[in-house]
Amino acid sequence: MSDRFDMSTLTRLRFKQLALVASLSDTRNLHASARDLNLSQPGATKLLQEIERILGVDLFTRGPKGMEPTVFGVTAARHARAILSEMDRLTQQMGAMARGELGSVRLGAIMEAVPGVLTEVFNTLAVAGTGPLITLTVSTSDHLVAALTEGELDLALGRPVEHVDMGNIRFEPLWAEELSIVAAANHPLFSAGALSLEQLLDFEFILQSRPSPMRTAIELTFARAGLPLPNSRLETSSMLMTTNLVSCSNLLAVLPRSVARFYIDTGLIAEIGVGLDGFMGRYGLLIPNRDEPDPGVEALIRHIQSVVTP
Repeated sequence: MSDRFDMSTLTRLRFKQLALVASLSDTRNLHASARDLNLSQPGATKLLQEIERILGVDLFTRGPKGMEPTVFGVTAARHARAILSEMDRLTQQMGAMARGELGSVRLGAIMEAVPGVLTEVFNTLAVAGTGPLITLTVSTSDHLVAALTEGELDLALGRPVEHVDMGNIRFEPLWAEELSIVAAANHPLFSAGALSLEQLLDFEFILQSRPSPMRTAIELTFARAGLPLPNSRLETSSMLMTTNLVSCSNLLAVLPRSVARFYIDTGLIAEIGVGLDGFMGRYGLLIPNRDEPDPGVEALIRHIQSVVTP
């Protein structure tokens, strides 16, 4: 193994080599990666040997399931993806500037941010007629953090994730999310008068899978009341699926209040007046730590902050 990795090591790396390492970590198949990169298999083998020689470590080993990345390969692939992503972004930004445009920002967001915060952000940008091109990805916080780490996103609205490395990501809290228990607007529970948590156990719930803040909130609420967890035969993070099923059945579910209000306004569902004890935690901006922040990203951060805390 090489004792030292310095700038001279980096200057010997080629983008084709980095692309091969990134591809191999996904495909685990040299032939498939060679095809994707328009290389011959001998050519791909030579590239892999070259980068392993430059770095002085084995990046992949042949296993029963194909090319298995070593611990060095996992790390190299992560950095390769980040470098390639940044170069792709540089190309896009230069092209946008050459066309007189404002550049682009790859924004990620949790679903909870869409009905309220993001709708207001996009509305105000549309009215002003200014700002960068925004490419929006909606996902869970753990996926957003991973995408930020890999350089696939520039900014995200989400929450810190305990089991994921957040060392290179700064969190700026913006708002606290509340939860609502919801049912179809014509659910039989609404004819029962005042409701208790125990009465809800007569009906099945749609639950999110563990670990999730909403799942934890439900479990804490019922546990503190000395009650078992509601029966459930469906676990999903899809809020569209959840609201569609709730609206046409006797199933119950828990939704972020900002999302619930959107669907309540349509008349499809209604909120059950039973509170939850669980704490969702604060959501906010997830910002990669960079030496030279992108002006478009910084402008969007300021705009989001002004919308949330005018």
